[in-house]
Amino acid sequence: MNRTLSETFTPILSGQHNFRDLGGIPAMDGRTIRPGLLFRSGDLHSITDDDVTILEQAGIRMIIDFRSERERLKRPNREIPGLKEVRYLPIFDAPRDLASKYVAESDSSNLERLLVDEYARIVSLYRKEYAEFLWLVANSSEIPLVFQCSAGKDRTGLATIFLLTALGVGYEHILNDYFLTNLHAQAHAHEIIGLLNNNGYNGHLMQPMLEVRQEYLDAALDVISKTSENLENFVTSELKADREKLRERYLK
Repeated sequence: MNRTLSETFTPILSGQHNFRDLGGIPAMDGRTIRPGLLFRSGDLHSITDDDVTILEQAGIRMIIDFRSERERLKRPNREIPGLKEVRYLPIFDAPRDLASKYVAESDSSNLERLLVDEYARIVSLYRKEYAEFLWLVANSSEIPLVFQCSAGKDRTGLATIFLLTALGVGYEHILNDYFLTNLHAQAHAHEIIGLLNNNGYNGHLMQPMLEVRQEYLDAALDVISKTSENLENFVTSELKADREKLRERYLK
């Protein structure tokens, strides 16, 4: 299953369309997330000078980066004036090499499965990194903050799901934010598909890699269900989220 979003939007950053503020998302207790404190994003490599000014004016003080070293070396973030700290919590980008191989082989079935398997792998292997992420969000003095990966959709998407769960956001609103990625990343997806088509490949085979889908999230939740009663229990027991501190800090 994949939600199709038909509405339009104006990106905050012209050079990174998947940058967005979690502010305004409602929690189940009637409060909402404070705006201007928590931002999710893809990499900040191609942002413009105006984008840099926007981030400076937003007062961004910390970046939490889930990218692997090779990703950071290939597409380093631009420098942001006022930034005080960058914390690296690398989650290896296993699908990158396989995706290129499967596109070259026109292997649509393996491309369809790639991110299903990846979500299960991430949740199985990188609980320590997500626990540290939630600790930093709760305890670091360096806020506002941005957390990111390359596209801002899978590793960052899971991080957002865990954070919103800890903040007491209902599952439907968590899904709404998760699927907003398909709207934000639409232009970039079309660009990638067009480039592949121009180079003699069937670019549309890459579509599963360029969006988020319910079956990806379901694969992660299936792994979680093997050790935890539900998502909230996983976030508090396995990832050690301090729900009270997070809610006091970020809800209004």
